[in-house]
Amino acid sequence: MHWLVPRALAVLAVAAGASWLLTPPAARLGVKLGLVDHPSSRRVKSRPVPTSGGLVVFGAFVASMIAMLLLHEGAPDALTNKIMALLLGGTAVLILGMADDKHVLAPWVKLLVQVGVATAMVFAGLGIERVHIPMGPMIQLGWWSYPLTVLWFVGFMNALNLIDGLDGLASGIVAITSCTMLLVGFMDSAAVLTFMCASLLGSTIGFLLHNFPKGDVYLGDAGSTVLGFFLAGTATLGAANDGASKSLLIAGACMAVPAFDVATSIARRWRSRKGIMTADRSHVHHRLIRFGLSPRMTVLVLWGATVFFAGQMLGLLARFGFLYTLGSYAVAGVVLNALRLQRRKNIKTTGRDLKDEVFYLLGARDSVDDEAEGDDGGLRKMIMDQLRREVKYRKIVREENGARGPRPAPPQPRPSPTASNRAPQTVPDDSERPPEPVGALDKDAE
Repeated sequence: MHWLVPRALAVLAVAAGASWLLTPPAARLGVKLGLVDHPSSRRVKSRPVPTSGGLVVFGAFVASMIAMLLLHEGAPDALTNKIMALLLGGTAVLILGMADDKHVLAPWVKLLVQVGVATAMVFAGLGIERVHIPMGPMIQLGWWSYPLTVLWFVGFMNALNLIDGLDGLASGIVAITSCTMLLVGFMDSAAVLTFMCASLLGSTIGFLLHNFPKGDVYLGDAGSTVLGFFLAGTATLGAANDGASKSLLIAGACMAVPAFDVATSIARRWRSRKGIMTADRSHVHHRLIRFGLSPRMTVLVLWGATVFFAGQMLGLLARFGFLYTLGSYAVAGVVLNALRLQRRKNIKTTGRDLKDEVFYLLGARDSVDDEAEGDDGGLRKMIMDQLRREVKYRKIVREENGARGPRPAPPQPRPSPTASNRAPQTVPDDSERPPEPVGALDKDAE
């Protein structure tokens, strides 16, 4: 353990530094190669933005993995071969994503290539052979290992691709997941898992410094699918040497938000009788913006949800797990408070029913009561509507405060007289006292 921490930090530093340094030249290269996201109703920016972030995270991950192999002396040949197979598979995924960013490939073409790459990973020895249920039995998958491994890789790639709709959202989820698995690697002294998670974490952190919140460069389909592929491969390799399958369970828990987005997207498109791979603007981050959150707050809320699920799984798998569980509930409280405050704003600006908003956020309803049926709007239009509602809310608050009027000033206490400033009291002389009325004397006599 004493030698693992400094070497892992060195790998993380190499990955983060390479990612941070490669991002500006990669953005310029993306413009020259035509890897540019042009303004549209589904985009936030009103200017072209390079989508060459995939080149950055891929290059940084490869550089740090080479550093890992150099630092991890005496690595078995089988492990080296698996890592090289993972890097070759990532190269194929990167090329596919870059082609999609430039030419917009058909969905079935992308899916076919992704299934082929995932199948190659199974034959390269990166299959999921067993799963250990927490506080339960060890399940040997047998021949189910093949389809489940393919589904694992393809699911990660497409889930992160779908959730990648706002600056820093997908890369932040990968950073949280890899950081959580890195903690487990430190606790269990798992060198392979620790080094790979450090590499993946550094690659995303360096890119995030340029991507969130300004959005100077995007991941693109190449970047989101490559990150999903490497994350799935890292969890698989970590579980190969871990009888408890901790990396698989943590990666699965941290992908709860993208998995929820995939499930609700499929259900939504099935209800509207559209193709499952048809693009729309009703993903979970779109719904939160439609709910009234700003894009930055939406990203922070979904990051917080990911941290919550990560903490819950750490509570089951790690030592002193109750601390991680309590921390995750604290994060959940912050997230729920942000939603509660936004709900209070909605009461004043839209008057929506709480049940309608909850069903809408959960994906059980395709619109809310003040939204035209089937009108999902562009992302930029959603953000402008959110800004108008925020201005309206502030105006309402100012008017309410003005109607109440200024608060009366609290009464000032009278200064108590002292011996020095007390006015002298004079006793009137009897000669100056007015005569008593006769009736009063008679009454006293009685």
